[in-house]
Amino acid sequence: MRVALLHPRAALVGGVERQIHDLGVRLADAGHEVHWICATRDARVDARIRCHRMLEPPRFLRVWLFDRLARRALVRLGPFDVVHGFGKTSHQDVYRDGSGCLADFQAYAFESQGSRWRAALRLRSPQALAALRIERERYRPGSCRFVLPISALVREQILCRYDLAPERVRVLHPAVDTARFSPRLAPAARPAVRAELGMAAAAPLLAFVGSDFRRKGLPALLAALRLLPGAHALVLGGDRPARMRRGRELAGELGVGDRVHFAGVRPDPERLLAAADCLVFPSRFDAFGNAVLEAMASGLPVVVSRRAGSAEVVIPGRTGAVVDAPEDAAALATAIRPFLDPALRAEAGRLARREAEKHGWEPQLESVLAIYREVVEQKRREAALTRSGSDGDR
Repeated sequence: MRVALLHPRAALVGGVERQIHDLGVRLADAGHEVHWICATRDARVDARIRCHRMLEPPRFLRVWLFDRLARRALVRLGPFDVVHGFGKTSHQDVYRDGSGCLADFQAYAFESQGSRWRAALRLRSPQALAALRIERERYRPGSCRFVLPISALVREQILCRYDLAPERVRVLHPAVDTARFSPRLAPAARPAVRAELGMAAAAPLLAFVGSDFRRKGLPALLAALRLLPGAHALVLGGDRPARMRRGRELAGELGVGDRVHFAGVRPDPERLLAAADCLVFPSRFDAFGNAVLEAMASGLPVVVSRRAGSAEVVIPGRTGAVVDAPEDAAALATAIRPFLDPALRAEAGRLARREAEKHGWEPQLESVLAIYREVVEQKRREAALTRSGSDGDR
């Protein structure tokens, strides 16, 4: 098959970008011709993926203009057997919805902003208005054959807001690279990482992964850490400089600054996760959260917010815990505490790894290719009907 992937950033960094790249590599491995229509390209992208760079638009036009340029590129470079969109694009055969409906995210944003007028302005920014227009066009009947929300949470949002046939909206959780994220890294990583952090070898280490500290729930984790004497937190990811500074200040104000380690964005998250004892993901709103599956694949129990789509892959009491109120530090600490016990943690981590293997790339690729084949078959039938209609007109 000749497949086009749509996303403005062709890169190996970022949850969505890694998913697209890994899919492209595996499609190429299977003998398919893969194209990536993008605005920027990382030199490390697999050479078998043919990247077609569009003009990188200025920030205030980025969403609207990339969609328009991508549509023109599809006409110029096509035809393609399947067009698979991952970003804010309006026309494709298959669309992976990894963020949920804009109105639902805006509702969270409006609640979480310190200033209501600032939130109102952000919701009416040119980019937000362009994204909403594209979303409405995308979910107009006939614009997309299949929608693949990354969680049931996102599927429910889509079906509540748009008149789509439910059978065309199919949940497909993200895939995880179970070879890259693996418990086999732990024997070497645990002592080495603890030495790098300057913490005791036996001290419990809680991992936090996220690029938006406030939304992902870092303040709640820092508050919970006060109730977990001896435990340390490893913060992976970055945020705006002011928010990074505020995170460190908050840790100090809560008296846990010496037990919180800000590692920033790292190229080796698999090594750092393998060194931890538990992932804590108390997100206030998240379509999924790839870090949860990566931690499970690394053999860690996970404590996750019910407001995150990744709660759907957690078996409470067996592979981790799901908290209803992620802002409640006491409830969060209570959910974490059982996994500080080495024996319980080891058993939960073993079960978590087993669950993560169900979301590896082999079953993911099979699911994606099955949908691609449905698209190709639909197009074949439509072309046959068009030809028969033309013959009848003669």
